[in-house]
Amino acid sequence: MSYSKTCIICNEQNKNGIYVFHHFICMDCHNDLIQTETNDEKYKFYVERLKKIGENKIYS
Repeated sequence: MSYSKTCIICNEQNKNGIYVFHHFICMDCHNDLIQTETNDEKYKFYVERLKKIGENKIYS
């Protein structure tokens, strides 16, 4: 059984993607991300979204 996960970049539900430190990135965002140049406006957006990977979460 395959479950949909929420992408940390686009916030869409998707079944296909990769995990980076337990965070899901859908294949559409992954493919767009690796093709985006650093001088592109989208690059800043991706950097901001990827910062979620480094956030520490404390569960009580």
